[in-house]
Amino acid sequence: MKKRIAFLVLALVLILSWGAWAEEQLGRYDLIFDASQDGGRLTARFLQLTTRSEDKSGDCTILTSPDGRVMVIDAGNPSTFPDVDGALQALGITRIDYLVASHPHVDHIGSFAQLIYNYEIGAVYTSELEYPTSHYRNYMEAIERTKVPHIILAEGDSFMFGQHVRVEVLHPPAGIEYYEGYPLGSTQFINNRSLVLKLTFKDSTFLFTGDVYTAAEREIVGRYGEQLKADVLKVPHHGDSTSSSKAFREAVSPQIAVMMHDAIADLRIYRNYSRAGASTYITSIDGSVLVSTAGDGQYTVITQFDRKTDFLD
Repeated sequence: MKKRIAFLVLALVLILSWGAWAEEQLGRYDLIFDASQDGGRLTARFLQLTTRSEDKSGDCTILTSPDGRVMVIDAGNPSTFPDVDGALQALGITRIDYLVASHPHVDHIGSFAQLIYNYEIGAVYTSELEYPTSHYRNYMEAIERTKVPHIILAEGDSFMFGQHVRVEVLHPPAGIEYYEGYPLGSTQFINNRSLVLKLTFKDSTFLFTGDVYTAAEREIVGRYGEQLKADVLKVPHHGDSTSSSKAFREAVSPQIAVMMHDAIADLRIYRNYSRAGASTYITSIDGSVLVSTAGDGQYTVITQFDRKTDFLD
C-alpha cells in the first residue's frame, strides 16, 4: 500500500512538472494567437520561427486589419512552414488576403509555395525583382498553377489593407537594372531592393523594411525624410549591423522595434534602438511578439516569454 501511494505521489509530481515545463515552453502562445482580441484593431504578430535546416529561419509577420482582413509579410525558410501554419491555424485563418514577399531570399519566401497550395490566397504582392533559384521558381510555379493574382509593387504605389489601413510602398523604385553576371554575388543587391511598406491606421503607423542595407536606407531617408516616422518598426535585416544606420533610426524614431532572428545579430544595433527610447524586442529571446492598436497611437504589446536576464541592456 505504501509503495502504491509513493508511486502515485511520484506520478503526480512528474505530471505537474511536465505541465510546468510545457507551459514554460509555450509561454503566452495561446494569448498571442487569440484572434478574439483583434476586432477593430490593427494587429501584427511577429513570429518566432524555428529553423529545421541550415538556413536561418527568417521573417514572418501575420497582420489582421480592423475589419478582419489578413496579410502575411514573408514566410521564413521552407522548414519553418509548421510554425507559420500552426500560427495561422491557431488564429482560425483559412484565407490570406495579402501574401507579401519583401524580397526573394529563401528565409523570406521559402514557405510561400506551401502557403499558396494550402490556403486560399487573395493575391501575392512582390517587387519586380526576379531571382532564379529553386525556391523562387517553386512559388512562381505555385502562383501559376493556382491562378492566384500576382501584383507587382514599386515606390509610389499604394493600396488598402481592408477598409481602414493604407499601405504605401516606399521602395524600391520601378525599373530594376540587373548587373552582368546576376545573380552571382547578389546578396546585397537583392536585400537593397526589398519592399519597404508603411501602414497607416488613423494615428498609428507601422514600417516594414525587409532586409535593406544602409545604402538603401540612405536613399529612402533622402526621398522621404520625416515622412519615414513610424511608431512600430520591423527592424531591417534581422537587426544586423548591415543596416539601421543612425540617419535611418532617427528618421523613423520608433516607439517599438522588433527584430526577427534565430539569435542576436548585433547587440549594438539592439542597444541603439533601446537607448533611443524604443521598446525593442528580439524573437529569439522574447518569442513571438504581438503589437496591436486601435489606431490612437497607443499600443498593446504581448511577448511570448518573459526575459530572465537583463544582459541585453
